[in-house]
Amino acid sequence: MNLRRILSAAAAALSVCVLAGGIALAQDAKPQYGGELVYAQAGEQFSLFPGRNLDSGAQDVWLYACENLVEMNEDGSVSPLLAKSWTVSTDRKKFIFELQQGVKFHDGSAFDAEAVAFVFNEAKAKKFIYSNILEGFEAAKAEGQHSVSMTFTSPFAALIPNLAYRPLCIFSPTAYKKNGEQWMATNIVGTGPFIQKEFSKGEHIRFVKNPDYWQKGKPYLDAVKIINVPDPAVRSALLEKGEIDRTVRLNDFDLARLEKNKDVKIRVVPSTRQYYIALNHMVPALAHVNVRKAFNYAMDKAGIVKSVFADRGAILAKAPTLSEGVYGYADMRNPGEDTIFPFNLARAKELMKNAGYEDRNKDGIVEDVKGAKLALNLFTRRGGTQGDFQVAQLIQTFLKDLGVEVRIQVLESAAFGDAIKLGPTDAKYDMALLSWGIPTADPDEPMMLFTLTQAWKPVGSNRMFYSSEEVDRLSMLAHSEIDDAKRKGYVKQWMGELLRDAPVVYLPVLALNLGSRSYLHGDRILSVDNYPAPFAWLDKDEMKKQNIRR
Repeated sequence: MNLRRILSAAAAALSVCVLAGGIALAQDAKPQYGGELVYAQAGEQFSLFPGRNLDSGAQDVWLYACENLVEMNEDGSVSPLLAKSWTVSTDRKKFIFELQQGVKFHDGSAFDAEAVAFVFNEAKAKKFIYSNILEGFEAAKAEGQHSVSMTFTSPFAALIPNLAYRPLCIFSPTAYKKNGEQWMATNIVGTGPFIQKEFSKGEHIRFVKNPDYWQKGKPYLDAVKIINVPDPAVRSALLEKGEIDRTVRLNDFDLARLEKNKDVKIRVVPSTRQYYIALNHMVPALAHVNVRKAFNYAMDKAGIVKSVFADRGAILAKAPTLSEGVYGYADMRNPGEDTIFPFNLARAKELMKNAGYEDRNKDGIVEDVKGAKLALNLFTRRGGTQGDFQVAQLIQTFLKDLGVEVRIQVLESAAFGDAIKLGPTDAKYDMALLSWGIPTADPDEPMMLFTLTQAWKPVGSNRMFYSSEEVDRLSMLAHSEIDDAKRKGYVKQWMGELLRDAPVVYLPVLALNLGSRSYLHGDRILSVDNYPAPFAWLDKDEMKKQNIRR
């Protein structure tokens, strides 16, 4: 039975908005060969080895050289890549993949079932950073030269979309065994359309065309150069001048100006990443569901979208944790509401009163029944996620209006990461501003790692120390249910439980943007924060018209 599950996706959310002064994408035009693509990224790739780095920027580098068994499309569907097809056993615990033939790694070694089995078995043995999304994985085994099996302890409904996650690409076992992980951190050896040629840490990486690439007639470009440009203003200027061909994560407040440039294309799509405030349920006040709901209603989410993201870089959430484009997503808003927990300060104050918190001495801060003021700390970073510090400041203001004193503690990224890794007895934060992305566009990750009782830090990512028997039950059912209708039903019930319990404060969903020159065709933007362009091509006549001589 073919398990190529097509993920249901809301077309409106995943359709690409092209606002480029009437410039057409010309996707149907005949591709041209030759030229070098220059792509400016926002950050440095600290490791290029997929087993030790989940950074989306690094993924956008190694996708040129390292391919997965399957790949995700812009509409959220999953298509075969290095795997031609797959079947599943009757007990749903064993998947067998039929592989492409005649494929070689860049070092000349053969891509075959033994290579694939080695990569996944090594990931388990060495605990690669992505291992947790292969829940219950037992072993991979070559069933023939071009047939490989993966077995699991229980049925795993999300395996196929998870295999499209970029860090699970298949690298050369020969290069890995010969040179080790440290060497692989700066050298990518895969089966992809481009071969790594140069790498200057913190500056650039360059790929050249793979003459023996297995997909005949591809790629079209001769080379791809990816440069590191941290400042969005600089990236914007380089794009406008034509010194680069594409870039990502432009300042939301610059988009309107860029869209007026007839030589520039701007694409914006909602991502699968939602901002949230982790509420530490070990804190007595935050253990009360009415307090948590009050905090949700106290947030002016539309104000956040407008003031921090220029009404472009974020959208109002329509469901807890999941966004449009994620499998099983459903609009969970009440009729007539623009978001879940819409801004309603009066309702928030009533919920606080019902929980026993009132401003008894009229000093503007609520107290509990014993007269203790409600004062909480909020951990955040500055620049860890777009707009994080500005959002933290607004949260402080919104909760002050509710009568809650909030002390913002800004931590450096490393210290912040350490602080939110602690378990319930050691965690020092009352609240922490975070964002949850779903890089597989499947709810299995948040269901199994975010809201499950067994996922309390330091084991998983349940930083709230939230526990619900019903949420746990639904998560386990959805994890193993292969039937689409039943699984989507469990996911929707799970979201309903999250609305009832409000374990976190749900904030807007981030949007992604991609800027490119009008002569560049065939590059893509995916809601999972990937910007692939391995099969892009350059219109040389249009480049000449724009006086681009590179």
